[in-house]
Order: sequence, then structure tokens, then C-alpha cells
Amino acid sequence: MTHYYRKATFADCRDLAPRMRSQDAKEVMASSGTTPYEALKQSYNASAPECFTIVHEDGEIVGMFGLSDCGHFASPWLLGSDKLPETKRVMLPVSAEWVEEKNSQYPLLLNYVHADNTVSMKWLKALGFKFIKLDKEYGVGKEPFYQFVRIKENV
Repeated sequence: MTHYYRKATFADCRDLAPRMRSQDAKEVMASSGTTPYEALKQSYNASAPECFTIVHEDGEIVGMFGLSDCGHFASPWLLGSDKLPETKRVMLPVSAEWVEEKNSQYPLLLNYVHADNTVSMKWLKALGFKFIKLDKEYGVGKEPFYQFVRIKENV
């Protein structure tokens, strides 16, 4: 068996929440004041049907990601466990294809990432996102976050 992703279920939120990476848990608390479980539920609901679950080759759920339609742009997100980086070799190329497809549908992809969330920032950079602005007091926690974008050229 290899790492893969599939359509998410609501139960995946309960499964992943207690094992969320500390950087991701810090990010959701600082941005919206929510627990990992609440953040996953809200993201799942905001992204349906564009919400997916990453499954490790051992069968464990290690991440969830999606895309929230915000009208003139879409907001991509990814939350995971400490085992998520183990899937990088398989999932990064798959993620790149998914992002390219979604960027064709939505010429502007935009969201924020906590300035300390280095794992997520490396993943985003590898997927072609650009960090365009540091907001030193973002969200309910008033902590530093980078705004990131991916713009489809020649639309």
C-alpha cells in the first residue's frame, strides 16, 4: 500500500484532531481561536465537496486539505499530523497536480500561514505559492502570519 488521498468524511475530523501537528494547532488557535477539532470541522464544512483526507501507507489519517470558494478567489488549506511529512515523496507531486487544476478553476488562490509554520511554508513554496505580505498582528491571537498567493497567469 502507498500513501494516497480520498474524499474526506466528517469522521476524519475526529480522527485527525488529537494528532494535529503542534505548528498547525498553534496556527488555528492564533488565527481563529479554535481547537484542532473545531478548525477541521469548520474547514471541512467550508470546503465540501473540495475536502480530502491524506492516508499514510500504514492506513493512518495524517492530513486533511481543501479549497474554500470565496467568490473571486479560493482559499486552500492543509492541516496534518507529525507523520504528514513522511508522505512528501508521493503526495507532493499529487498535490502539485491538484493545485494546478484548482488554480485553473480559480485564477487566484489566497490564504495565510503562521510565520512559525515552517513545514507548511516549505510545502507551499514547493507548490508554487508566493509569500507576499507579513501581517504582524493577524487573527484573534494577533500573531505574525504571511499572506500567500498563487496566481494563474494568462487567464
